[in-house]
Amino acid sequence: MSVDHSARPQITSLGTWRLEPAASTVEFTGRHFFFLPVRGSVPVRSGRVELGPDGVLLHLDAAVGAAGFESGNPQRDAAVRGPSLLDAERFPELRLTGEHLSTDGDLTLTGLLEVKGRATPVTFTVDELTVRGERAVVRAGARVDRHACGVGGMRSLVGAELRVRVRAEFVREG
Repeated sequence: MSVDHSARPQITSLGTWRLEPAASTVEFTGRHFFFLPVRGSVPVRSGRVELGPDGVLLHLDAAVGAAGFESGNPQRDAAVRGPSLLDAERFPELRLTGEHLSTDGDLTLTGLLEVKGRATPVTFTVDELTVRGERAVVRAGARVDRHACGVGGMRSLVGAELRVRVRAEFVREG
């Protein structure tokens, strides 16, 4: 099956949609020692989006588990989850609150990414939006500056900029 990436994703289905954590992923790519790629993921916990007429974003809230941060390197993972970086024990979730969907040009979602109690603006570009009956799949990406999010230090573990890729599967409620 192929996806036509030249077609712009369209917002067509109003209503409330519940995120399916088991069918969704949040992955990241950064740089280790500023040039070697570091890839990993965090587990999706929950989410809900509500769209009004003409695709107006009424509500979006999603959470991932900081304690589930995984890059394939147990030593690095423990350091990232620890108090110097994500502080997953005190701040078990990273949250995204949506503020606006824009259909001018690319379909984008702007919102606030909350990490360790600090909310930082973020913009996701939606690459794919597929609605089939009561299910919807969204693929989107963003660049996140971890220092702007309050996650500084340990430069040798991963660079400042992370590329975040999301595949979110939703089920229509009611």
